[in-house]
Amino acid sequence: MRNKRKISQIAAGVILPVIVILCIGLVYVYVSGRMQTSMPEISAKDGVVDATEVDFTEGVYHLVNNWDYYAGKLLWPEDFKNAETMPAKDGKDVWDYNLGTYRVVIKAKPNQYLEIASYGIDYATRVFVNGQEELNLGFVSDDPQKAVHGNRYMIYPFYTGETGEVEIIYQYCNYMHNDGGFIQATTISTPQNIDKYVRGITIFSLFTSCGLVFLAMYFLISAAHLRNRGYGVLALCCLLIAFRNQFFAFDMFLPGLDFLLQYRLTVLIVSMIPAVAYCLPAVFFPKVFRKRDTLVFTGIYLVLVVLHFTLDTHDLVLLCHICYYYCLAIAVLMVINFVRYFRKHGRPSFADWWTIGAELVLIYTMYREGMSTGSNSLVAHYGVTPFGMLTCILILSVIVNHAIQKQALSLEEAKNKNEVLQRVNDMNRDFLQTVAHELKTPLAVISGYAQLIDMQIQKGKMSEQTSERLTTIRSEADRLGEMVSNLMAYTYGRRKDAEMGPVDTMELAKSAVAVTKPVCEKRGNKLVLTGGGCKVHGNFELLLQVLINLIVNASRHTEEGTITLAVIELADAGEFTVSDTGTGIPEESVEHVFERGYTTDGGNGLGLSICKETVGLHGGEMELVSTGDTGTTFRFTIPKEKEK
Repeated sequence: MRNKRKISQIAAGVILPVIVILCIGLVYVYVSGRMQTSMPEISAKDGVVDATEVDFTEGVYHLVNNWDYYAGKLLWPEDFKNAETMPAKDGKDVWDYNLGTYRVVIKAKPNQYLEIASYGIDYATRVFVNGQEELNLGFVSDDPQKAVHGNRYMIYPFYTGETGEVEIIYQYCNYMHNDGGFIQATTISTPQNIDKYVRGITIFSLFTSCGLVFLAMYFLISAAHLRNRGYGVLALCCLLIAFRNQFFAFDMFLPGLDFLLQYRLTVLIVSMIPAVAYCLPAVFFPKVFRKRDTLVFTGIYLVLVVLHFTLDTHDLVLLCHICYYYCLAIAVLMVINFVRYFRKHGRPSFADWWTIGAELVLIYTMYREGMSTGSNSLVAHYGVTPFGMLTCILILSVIVNHAIQKQALSLEEAKNKNEVLQRVNDMNRDFLQTVAHELKTPLAVISGYAQLIDMQIQKGKMSEQTSERLTTIRSEADRLGEMVSNLMAYTYGRRKDAEMGPVDTMELAKSAVAVTKPVCEKRGNKLVLTGGGCKVHGNFELLLQVLINLIVNASRHTEEGTITLAVIELADAGEFTVSDTGTGIPEESVEHVFERGYTTDGGNGLGLSICKETVGLHGGEMELVSTGDTGTTFRFTIPKEKEK
C-alpha cells in the first residue's frame, strides 16, 4: 500500500509538470503560428526587382539583398538621375569598406501602398525612397568625427504611383569595427501584412524573453530563500539569454541607451552565452566538476568581461571569438570529466540522461545561432538561444520536481520511522523498568536466604531447612540467570535501524516468549505458544517489541491464569494472536485502547498506540478481538515476504 502511494506521489510529481509544459508548448505553438516563417522570395536582376506579377496582399515576401553595391562611396539620388553619368557598379566585398551605398529599383503594380521592414545596416543607415530621405538611423557621414552610430528595426512605407516604379537607396557607414555593411534580411508587403508580421515577431520574442525573466526572478527568490548558489547561477543564465533578444533588451527594457554601450553589451552577451553550457552542468552535476576548475573558469571569464569594456570596439569581435574558442576547450574538459565520473560511479540514471539531453538542446541552439548569425538577421538580433534555454529549463524543471518529490517522500518516511523508533525507545524504557523490578524479587530471595544460612554457619547450627533454602537459592539464581540472558540477547541483538526484510514468525514468537516468560511466571501465569511459522516482511526488533508489549500487558491484568501466543499462516499474511484469561478491559475503555496517552491502570498509555502504529508501519492491521470477564484477545497481521 505504501509502495503504491509512493509511486503515485512520484508519478504525480512528474505528470503535473509535464502537463504544465504541454500547456506552455500549446501557447508557444499558438504564438509562433501568428508569425509567418516561410516567405517566397523576390530577387533583383541588374538592379531591378520585377514584382509586377506579385500580389502582395497574399502575404509577406522576402526581398533578396542582391542590390547594386557601390563600395567606399556615399551616393545620392541625384547621382542616379542621368543614365549616362551613373556611377559604375563594382563587385567588391562589403566587409572591406566602412561606408558604401546600395540601390535597387522595384517594379510593382501601380498605385499600391507597400512597406519594407528590416534592421538597419550596421551601424548607421540613411534611406531614400524616390529621391526623398525617409529616415536616418544614427547619422551617416564620410567623416568619422561627424558620424553617429545607431541601429534598430526600421519600417518605411512607399507608394508605387502611376508607373509602379520605386527607387530605394541605402547609405551606410561603420567606424565601430572591421566587419559589417551588409543589408539585413528584408521583407516587403502591404502595411497590413507587415504590421501582422512584425507583431508576430515581437510577441514571439517577448513571450520567450519575458518567460526567461520570470524564471530568473523565481530562481533569485529560491537562491535567497534556500541559500543555494545553483539557483543563483540559473537566474544569471536566464537573464543573460533573455537579454540576447535585442528588441527586448534595448528597445523595450533599456530604451535610450547609448549605442556604443549597447554595442559593447550586445557583444558581451553573445560572448557569455557559451558560458551557460558550462554553468548548467556545473549546477546539476556538482560532483563531476572540481572546484578548482570552476574557479579558474570564472576568473578567466571575469577578465574577458572586463576586456569587453576596455578594448577598442574594433577588437570586440575578435574577443568574442576568443570566448567561444575558450568555451570549446572547456566543453572538451567537460566531456572528459563526465566520462571519468560515470566510469567511477556507474552508468547515468534516468534523470541524468534527461538532464544531459536538456543541456544538449541548449548547446544545439547555441550552435545554430553561431552558424546563422552572419546570414540571418532575425537570428543576429533576436537569437534562437532563448528558445533553447526555455526548453532546457522546462525539461530540467520536471527533473528537479521529480527529485524534490522523491526527497520529500524520503523525508516523510524517515520522519515516520524516527517517530516510531522514538516511541519504541520509550516503550523499551518502560519494559526495562518492569524487568528491573522483577529482578529485585529473586535477588531479594537469594540475599535473604544467603544471610540466614551464613548466620547458621557462624553459630554452627544447621537446620533441616538449610538444604531446602539452598535449593531455593539455586532455583532463584537459575531463574535470574535466565532472565538476564534473555534480556541481554534481546538488548544486544537489536539493530539500530529499521530496515525491512524476511522475518520468521515462529522464531519471532519464541524470542518474545523467552523474554517475557519470567515476567508471566512471577504472577503465576502460564505462557503458551501455539501455531506454525511463515515468512513475513518486516523488522524483527520492532515486531518483537510489539509482541513483548502485548504479552506484558496481558500478564499485568492476569493472575494465575494462562496467556496464549498463537501464530497462524494466512494466504497473504502472518497472524499473531495474544489471549489471556484475565480481568478484561472495561466496556467504556474499549474504544479508546489504541489512543495515545489513554490508560486505566496508571501506565503511560503509549504501549498499545505504539504497537498499532508499528504494525501500520509494516502495512499490517491490529485490532481488539474480544474482552470481558473471561479475558482479552488482541490480533494483528503482517504481510508475507514476497517471493523474488
